[in-house]
Amino acid sequence: MSIELKEKELVGGKRKRELIAVYIPKEKKVALEAWAASEERSVSWIVAKLIDQALCSRQQQQEGSDNDN
Repeated sequence: MSIELKEKELVGGKRKRELIAVYIPKEKKVALEAWAASEERSVSWIVAKLIDQALCSRQQQQEGSDNDN
């Protein structure tokens, strides 16, 4: 998997966001597109929410392991 990171200023005074380009298998892209369409969202929105959930879960796991020590 290849990841590219770029800084991008969004229009309309919104805060800066980072751009990550990820290469995934076609079948996963198709599945993400179908999911996004079914929720009337963009693929980018779906992926951003998945990343948020994964990072939150990781943080909770790390905090739990810190409390065990």
